[in-house]
Amino acid sequence: MKVKFISQASVIIETADAKIWTDPWLFGTAFNDSWKQYPASNFDKKLYNEIDFLWVSHEHPDHFHIPTLKSLPDEFKKRVTLLFQDNNSDKMPNAFKMLGFTKIQLLKNRKVTQITEKTKIHNYQVGQMDSSLAVLSEGNVVLNLNDCEINTADAKKYLKDLGKIDLLLNQFSMAGYNGGYEYEEILPKQAQSILDTMVENHKDLNASITVPIASYIYFCQEDNKFMNSFGNRPLSINEAFNKENLELRFLNINQEIDLNNLNNHDKDSSYKEVQALYDNLDDKLEYEELKSVSIEEIKEAFLERHQQIKDHFSVYFLKKLGGMKVYIPDLNKKVQISLADGTFKESHCSEFDIQINSQPFFFSFKFKWGLQTLGVSARYLIKNNLKTWKWYRIITSLNNAEIYLKPKYFFKKDTILYFLSRASELPNQIRYQLSRMN
Repeated sequence: MKVKFISQASVIIETADAKIWTDPWLFGTAFNDSWKQYPASNFDKKLYNEIDFLWVSHEHPDHFHIPTLKSLPDEFKKRVTLLFQDNNSDKMPNAFKMLGFTKIQLLKNRKVTQITEKTKIHNYQVGQMDSSLAVLSEGNVVLNLNDCEINTADAKKYLKDLGKIDLLLNQFSMAGYNGGYEYEEILPKQAQSILDTMVENHKDLNASITVPIASYIYFCQEDNKFMNSFGNRPLSINEAFNKENLELRFLNINQEIDLNNLNNHDKDSSYKEVQALYDNLDDKLEYEELKSVSIEEIKEAFLERHQQIKDHFSVYFLKKLGGMKVYIPDLNKKVQISLADGTFKESHCSEFDIQINSQPFFFSFKFKWGLQTLGVSARYLIKNNLKTWKWYRIITSLNNAEIYLKPKYFFKKDTILYFLSRASELPNQIRYQLSRMN
C-alpha cells in the first residue's frame, strides 16, 4: 500500500485495486479566509483519471472545501464514489449531491466495509463531527486519524476492529485556539500538548509509523497571525518521537511512501525538505487585508441566530446563553449580547469579556457553523465569563450538527438511532473533548 501526500489533510491512499483521495483542498483559503495552505498544493490533474474513491472526513472547510469540490471535473464527480460517515443528518449527503456527486456511500460507525476485491475500509466517528478512515489491503492497515481527538479507550476499539496499524496519519500542530487572553503563556503549552498527544496516539495504537499531516497551514489574517509563532515544527516533532524511539516519517508535497518498500522513501532527506519549509517562515507568509462589517449587519445576523436557536433548544439550555460584553476593535465599539433573550445593544462599560473584530463577529452568528469557525480561525480573545462562553460554543456546535435539544427534535427516529449507534464511544469522547476545551 502507498500513501502520497497532496496538501494539508489530503492524501491519496493506493492499494492493489483502489485509489482513495482524502479531504481535497487544492487552492484558496478556509475558515472565513483565516487559513492558507503552507506549503501550497501542486496537484497533478492526470491523477483525476486514476482516483476511484473520494473520502471527506467532516464538514470543516479544510476537509470539505467547497471551492475545490466545485472545481473538480464533472466526469470525475460522476465516476468516483464519495465516502462519508453515516450520522444523524442528511445535510452533507445533500450538499455532495448539489455539488454534482452521484455516487455517495455512507459508512456505518466502526463497520469494516469491502469496497473492492482487495480493499476494505473502516470508519470511526469521534465527537459530534469528526471521523477517521482506515484502509485495509493485503495485510497492511493505514489509519488516517486526521483531526480526531481520541483517547486510550478509543485506541483499544481501533485495535479491536483493525488488529494493527502499520501507518498512522495524524495532526501535528494547532488547528485553532480557545481564545485565552494570555496567549503567550497558553499557546506553548497547547503546542506541547499536541506533541504529547501524537506520541500517545502512536503508542496507544501500537502504530509502526506515524506520518504528520493536517497542520500544513498558516493563520493568514492580521488578527490571528500571532498563532504562527507558536506552531509545532518538524524539528520538535522529530525530537519528541526520537526521544521515545518511535518511527516517524515526513512527506513533502507529492511525495509518497510505500509500505511494501520503505527503502524507497529517504527518511532523512524528506525530513530535511519539510524542515527547510519553516526556515525564515515569517518572510514567506502573506496576510489578508482586514475587512469590516457594520454594527447593524452584526445585530441582524445575531438576532436571526437567536431566533433559530430559540426554536430548536429548550428553555433550560437557552438560559445557559447569558450576557457577554464584546469589544470590537476595528469599529471601536462595545456591545452587550445575550443569545438567551436576544439582547444586542451598545455599551459604554470599560470592561469586556471578548475582543473580536467586526467581520469574524458577524460571521460567528450569520452561519450555523460560524462560532465553530471562530475558534478554529483563532480570531478572538476572551478575558472573562468563560463558563458562559463555553456554553455558547457547545450549543452552537450542537446546533450546527443538527442535534437539537428540544424534545420534538431530539426524539426523532434518526437522532435516536444515531445516538444508539454511538452509545459505546460518544459519552467517553465528549468527556475527553470537554476536558481539552478547559
